[in-house]
Amino acid sequence: MSGVKFIRVSNKLAKLAKVPRGEGGIAAGEAIKRATVALESLKDASVEIIDDRLALIEQLYGSGNPDRTTLSLDRLYESASQIIDAGGGLPNSGLEEAARAVCELVARSRGNNTCDWDAIDVHLATLKVLRSQGQKLTAAQRKTVLQGLSDVTAKRAGEA
Repeated sequence: MSGVKFIRVSNKLAKLAKVPRGEGGIAAGEAIKRATVALESLKDASVEIIDDRLALIEQLYGSGNPDRTTLSLDRLYESASQIIDAGGGLPNSGLEEAARAVCELVARSRGNNTCDWDAIDVHLATLKVLRSQGQKLTAAQRKTVLQGLSDVTAKRAGEA
């Protein structure tokens, strides 16, 4: 009985990713390193934008503002969109997804001509928790939190 013979097949794509191509080309690994450094340099500015937008949202739409029910939800949507844009500054925090959930809630509210302040309060509280603790959570924990937001949005939109 003869032994099993393994034949190693070279991966052409892996070879191409390691070799610079064309004039001024760089290997994929080097491009990823450069992109990582570039993103890291934007982190402070991104976090500043996120914190500024969260403060604005809390000031205008937080439960501490007695006049919030008279406000249009346009600035809430806009601020949540800016958090999405700057979310790369806090990777793996869930903030981008939570901000998308805020936008979804606002869009559904507009579509139903309703405004559920309890649901908005849940979304705002979640944004604050994810800002401070999101990166410390496991992926499963973040997924659970974000699924909860999705459920709140779906339930409240369905009741309207």
